[in-house]
Amino acid sequence: MLIRYTVLIKSLLLCVVSMPLQAQQVPSLEELLQQPTTTDPALIEVSTSARHAQSAGESSQVTYIVTDEEIRRFSLRNLEQILSFFPGLYVSSDSSYGYLTARGIGRPGDYNARILLLVDGTRVNDNIYDAGMIGNNFYIDPQLIDRVEYSPGSGSALYGNNAFLGVVNVITKRGNKLQDAQLAVAANQRDQLDLSLSYGLRHASGHEGWLSLSRSQQDDIAVADINAPAILTSQRTLNEDLNHKVAASYRYRRLQLQMAGVSRTRQEPMLLAEDPSRSEIFKIKNRNYFVSLQHELRLSEQTELYSHLSTNGFDLTTFTPFVFPTGEIRRYLFDVTGKWTNLDLRLSYTPDPSHHLLFGIDGQHDQHQSYQFSIDDIIPLLGVSSDNNRIGLYLQHGWQLSANHKFISGFRYDYTKQNVREFSPKLGWVWQVSNQQSVRLSYGTAFRAPNEYEQKTNLYNDLPVPESELISTLEANWQAQLDNGWSVGASIYHSRVRNLITGNYGESAIVQFFNDRSVEALGLETTAAKNWQTGAKLQLSASVQRAHYNTDQLELTNSPEQLFKTQFSQPLWQENIHLNWHMFAASARTSPSWQMPGYARHDVLLSWQPNPQLSIVLGLKNVFDKTYVDAPLPSAAILRQPGRSAELSINWNFR
Repeated sequence: MLIRYTVLIKSLLLCVVSMPLQAQQVPSLEELLQQPTTTDPALIEVSTSARHAQSAGESSQVTYIVTDEEIRRFSLRNLEQILSFFPGLYVSSDSSYGYLTARGIGRPGDYNARILLLVDGTRVNDNIYDAGMIGNNFYIDPQLIDRVEYSPGSGSALYGNNAFLGVVNVITKRGNKLQDAQLAVAANQRDQLDLSLSYGLRHASGHEGWLSLSRSQQDDIAVADINAPAILTSQRTLNEDLNHKVAASYRYRRLQLQMAGVSRTRQEPMLLAEDPSRSEIFKIKNRNYFVSLQHELRLSEQTELYSHLSTNGFDLTTFTPFVFPTGEIRRYLFDVTGKWTNLDLRLSYTPDPSHHLLFGIDGQHDQHQSYQFSIDDIIPLLGVSSDNNRIGLYLQHGWQLSANHKFISGFRYDYTKQNVREFSPKLGWVWQVSNQQSVRLSYGTAFRAPNEYEQKTNLYNDLPVPESELISTLEANWQAQLDNGWSVGASIYHSRVRNLITGNYGESAIVQFFNDRSVEALGLETTAAKNWQTGAKLQLSASVQRAHYNTDQLELTNSPEQLFKTQFSQPLWQENIHLNWHMFAASARTSPSWQMPGYARHDVLLSWQPNPQLSIVLGLKNVFDKTYVDAPLPSAAILRQPGRSAELSINWNFR
């Protein structure tokens, strides 16, 4: 992280010098979780893959889900930890930000711009880096999350930009699940303490809502770089992370108003470039917010209109110390500000039970995108501002050919003020082989336009702006509910990527972005799950993939070929006490400098819920203190990941 901003500052200095409609009634996830274990997972209602509510079995693309029960039992502290449960996703960290690799593609230094991140359908990727923040600085605390849906694959036919490798939708709880005041406290051995206070209500008249305030602080953060000099490792007491959040939601019938804001301060010691024997504090201040209003209107028995309006803000300021020519310590201030508004209109039309049409138009107005670079906010060095507009039109048709066959087709056209023109088609077929077995086949394309940061960095240096990244994916999926109670599934996919945008951080004095070689990825994702009458639950997933450059067959960096994940919960001597085990294993990954060995990490926790108002979870993360490393940054620095840590979390409802 620190290296990234240092390189950026050097390059800047050089420039200065020179609508939901359900075809049939399906049970909600909450209802399914309370039903016997024979319930078919294909009946779970999802909305991410098709942009309207439907059963999972009706979608041409698979959707994975992590529920609030799993979040509680496994003491998942942020979205980063939740996403690590999904098949095919690899999550790494530099102790400040979390980075996602999806189906083998995760460029070093990328702020998750190839995954579209939604909160109750509201786009929250920013308009500067297209970043999706997933760490402690994510908007929504875990205890407010009802479930997280992840739909892998090309999603631009419905969502447009950023839905390159998949879409993640964080769905918050309703007022009935957050009734009255609730206190959530979580702490661990790594000097992290999370506090959250929320209040929710649901009135018989239909009004419902909740308000949440939270604070997360971590002190004495271990220096991740395994090659860090002693002067830095000895100053870990100065390595801190502090987050404050506010979030609120109000619903009345089909109207929802939602808002959330995050303020973050992150600091760590750094060596002065002019005098490596001295260190000073490098600091980041980050403030993000969004306000959204959405409404569903039934125009007739066959037609619904969905409207959504949101406004978002993003502000990032970095303070980088340096030695001024006079010998005093001064600071470079790099301030990035973005403000944008999204409008989404969707018309859902079902002329008869065998046809469903979804027509939509959405747009984004980037009213503010600015960069200010100065010394101590006194001596201006650079000031640049811009704006942008983008609009997308999409159409999707679901055709129930017969009782067992469904055909889905659609397309989207995207246009931006900055001369991006992209057409994204989608085709899908669902074959319901039997009541317990289904086969899906889908083909789709997606794109990611160069973000504001990538464009402006090249323009600063009189370099051409890279072209949009393009991906096409062919995928087949099989799912079955076996007689012995097992639910199993398998997806095989083949993707071709063109114009992959890559940065040459550290290779020269000038940072530039360019379109790299074509990439081909072939992979297999398998899942298996079983619920026993005793209350025990087991979930398994295994992913195998190979992503490589077409020209020389070299593997991509930060791309594990094999992933294996296990989650197991077993009631002990009482039904309200569970033993929970999570295992995560990854094969070796390559970096520009060396190969990082594979590893397996285990988490073991005890969860106790003596009554509906109180939940306590105690356990160990990384039980065997496995030492493993990652290299998610452009610098290829080898970063040690967290070791063993005791965890305690308490959720108390004052009802």
